[in-house]
Order: sequence, then C-alpha cells, then structure tokens
Amino acid sequence: MRYSLTMNARQPGIWLRVLVVVPLMEVLPLLFLGRAYLESDTQNFFLYTNMVWAFFTAVVIQCLVSIQGLAGGGRLDTFLHSEGSVIPWLSGYTGGVCCFYLFSSLVSVFALGFALGFPVVVWQMLGYALLAVPTSLGCVYLVYGFEVRFNRTFHFINLLLDALVIFSCVLWPLNTFAGITRIAAQLSPLTHLNEFIRTSNPSHVLAGILVSFIFLLFGVAWVKRSTKKYQVDGAFGGSL
Repeated sequence: MRYSLTMNARQPGIWLRVLVVVPLMEVLPLLFLGRAYLESDTQNFFLYTNMVWAFFTAVVIQCLVSIQGLAGGGRLDTFLHSEGSVIPWLSGYTGGVCCFYLFSSLVSVFALGFALGFPVVVWQMLGYALLAVPTSLGCVYLVYGFEVRFNRTFHFINLLLDALVIFSCVLWPLNTFAGITRIAAQLSPLTHLNEFIRTSNPSHVLAGILVSFIFLLFGVAWVKRSTKKYQVDGAFGGSL
C-alpha cells in the first residue's frame, strides 16, 4: 500500500484529479439529476448513494488505467513472473488508490453540504465508503483478470459499470425492480449497501458483507486463473 500511495502521489496532475476532477464527478450528477428528478425526501439518500458509486468507479477506473500502464511498460510482466502470489501487490495497490479517493469523497461531501445545505454527516459518508472497499477490491481483481486475459478492456469495463449502476440501486430503491431484474440487482454487493443507506436496516449490511465476500473470492479465483494462463502463454490477450 505504501508503494501505491507513493506511486500515485507522484503522478502528474494527481492532486488536481483528487481535489477537483473527482469531486466534480461526484457532485454534478446530484446537481443535474438528483435535484431535477428526485423527490425532496429522497435527495439526501441519493447524495450518499451517488457518492459511494462515484468513489467505487473512480477506484476501479484508476486501477484499470494503472494496470494498463504497467502492462505497456513491461512492469506488470515482472509481477506476473515473480514468485508468490500477485494478490498482495494488487490488494496493496488498490488500498492505496482507495485512500486517495476516500479523501476526494470527503471533499465532495463538504462541498455539497456547504453549497446545498444538506444535513450531511461526514463520518457517516466515510463509513459508507469504507463498506464499499471490499466490493471495489473484488472489482479490481476482475478488471485485472480481464486486462490480462483480453488486453485493452477499458471500453468493455465502462459498459460493465454502466450496467452495474442500474442494478446497484444507486438511483432507485430495490422495490422498484421485479422478476429477473430484481434477482440481478440483489447479486450486486452495492445494492445492499445502498439499501442500508436508504433504510438503516442492519440486515442489508450483513447481506452486503456476505455478497461482497463471495464477490471477493470470485475475484481472487479469477486473478489466479488469469495469472497462471499468462505465465503459460507469455502474452496478454487470448481466449477464456
């Protein structure tokens, strides 16, 4: 994690991204969508669900871009062929990225609380973001695996995130879904976190932790499978 923090802190424009770009990415959806289309009694919930989603996507996309940069520069090859598991390195790097964007989320919360007068509880927001870290870690594992297996998957991952935002109850509560779509929504760990934000029901936290753990295990298995295939083939890309 210390390596991740140091490497990210040295990137050109990182503080502009952390202090300005990402907070704007988190704030603008609330200004343009939440204030226009949501009922006043649900806007405060949307503030938190939107922040959690923005934190999650910022971590995933930053890690994807960094993994692609490491792959292009040949450094990822060193990690893949080194002894031991790549999991500690990947987990530490993701943890460092999470620290940066947790800070961005807090900046966004302060900005919205000041500008819009919402009764924002900063430590509550931080708690929600921390609950999203295991899901972020699992998703980065999947992103890593896709990048190693298929190479240059940026647009594919963006499409995946577009679908995930619909089925994670960021904009709408779970009871608006029915049938197959409701089952699909319940498979997303972020759904249960967002439902906890709306209802304060502890059962949603427990369900979210359970689904996140399963999601994380699947990501670990995918990392190991992808790494093993790369060590055999010696090249990025290919088939399942």
